[in-house]
Amino acid sequence: MSKAGYVLAAGMLASAMAVAQEPAPVSDEEMQAAYQQHVEDILASVSPEHGIIALKGAPVSLDVPEDFDFYDSAESQTILEDLWGNPPDSTILGMLFPAGETAASSVWGAVLTYEATGYVSDEDAASQDYDALLASMQKQTREANPEYKRQGYPTVELVGWAVPPSYDAQSHGVSWAKDLVFDDSETHTLNYDMRLLGRRGVLSVNFVAPIDAVGEVKDVAPDVLDIPHFDPGSTYADYVDGDKKAGYGVAALIAGTTGAVVAKKLGLLGVGLLVLKKGWIIVLALLGGVGGWFKRTFGGGARD
Repeated sequence: MSKAGYVLAAGMLASAMAVAQEPAPVSDEEMQAAYQQHVEDILASVSPEHGIIALKGAPVSLDVPEDFDFYDSAESQTILEDLWGNPPDSTILGMLFPAGETAASSVWGAVLTYEATGYVSDEDAASQDYDALLASMQKQTREANPEYKRQGYPTVELVGWAVPPSYDAQSHGVSWAKDLVFDDSETHTLNYDMRLLGRRGVLSVNFVAPIDAVGEVKDVAPDVLDIPHFDPGSTYADYVDGDKKAGYGVAALIAGTTGAVVAKKLGLLGVGLLVLKKGWIIVLALLGGVGGWFKRTFGGGARD
């Protein structure tokens, strides 16, 4: 056989192998069933905790009542990465959900993180103009979006306050909620933030939910903020001269939660929660690790 013949034969064999190896198309119903099984397998690997729990990675203890379910750091990362398709994030210390609801059915989820930033002054909390702060945050977000898009993160529009900021001088807790829209989506995401100030840093309790759940989240937020407590020696009142200071106040703490943090941590998280709640698995399949799971499982897309 001539050299050209070998080339032709090799090409024909490669084409035949490609046809033979091409995965059979799967229907939306098959994908739905397979993904539902995938969800059930993941949820079977996590189990909620209650009672007094030392929060690993922070000088904080939790008192989790039966009304809520707590998942530790490893289980929360399983939920966020394997179930919701978020990128890996080792800063997640845990998650809270309403008792009896799963990460695939709950209307909200709350993510716990801690930053050892130092002591955050609350002197500006009572006098801050939060409407002016909002305008500044919106401008910051618009200006930063091109860079987030270049890095592959969702762009975000900060529509406004869903709940204006408020500060409790007794508990040293600050809370506020933002109305967000990612990319060109018409779906609004509620980003409800709470911060508990401590001697050496700040505990973050971040809710993500659809915007129409703002009333439900607002009602439950005080109860959720009652769950964590800084350990003795680490409370806000334990601050003494000479301790490390963050160098900023409550207003900067609020403003610092827009931009990259929102786009990176909440883009997929928010979409994932909405998708799982409504069962839009085709949309979720396009996101991060979950997309990889679909490719490994099916090797191709759904047929029309």
